[in-house]
Amino acid sequence: MKKIFLSIVCGVALMAGCCNTSNQSTEGEQCAACEANKEEMEYVMNIPVKIRPEFVSAYLKAFEKCQAGTLLEEGCLDYVIFQSYKDSTEFHLFERWKNKAAHNFHMETPHFLVYREETRGMNERAGSRMITVYVCPCVND
Repeated sequence: MKKIFLSIVCGVALMAGCCNTSNQSTEGEQCAACEANKEEMEYVMNIPVKIRPEFVSAYLKAFEKCQAGTLLEEGCLDYVIFQSYKDSTEFHLFERWKNKAAHNFHMETPHFLVYREETRGMNERAGSRMITVYVCPCVND
């Protein structure tokens, strides 16, 4: 699962700099805006997390509560969690935001701050290899 997900993220990253200029002019303007300012691009994150076995259930409950509030945020495009079928303590958080500013806003929301507090100390090891990618929205048209 990890290899498939990483392949998808890498494919998105390769396409991030491309623009289809045959689309309508507004989409062309959007592409030009992306090239001029990556802060206007979609912000995609894959965050691997390894949870201590005794906390898996509590971690999932805390995530579900946070997810409910997060999906209501205006800048949130996707916010899901995947659990490894080979290792039930391994998770990947997949987040997709309208832009980096939307993600920064999320980091200060009450539901995220509660999630962060509720999950403190549940990780099996600190320091994961988070992957972030900026994607120009016109690439996906």
